[in-house]
Amino acid sequence: MADEEVNLLDLTAGTKLRLTSGATVEVVRSLGDGYWVEVKYLSAPEDPSLEGTQDSVFAAEVVEIV
Repeated sequence: MADEEVNLLDLTAGTKLRLTSGATVEVVRSLGDGYWVEVKYLSAPEDPSLEGTQDSVFAAEVVEIV
């Protein structure tokens, strides 16, 4: 799936994503605009302090569904 853009409007809660930072996150909810999605960090190799936290990520940060 890494070769095609992920459509944030199609994502549902619980979907796991890989970000450009290498982090793996789980979708908490789509913000419904196709640009932002609220996620919970499952792993964050570049910044382990993010693990377990929630944040909004922009579509350009999403690499693939895992």
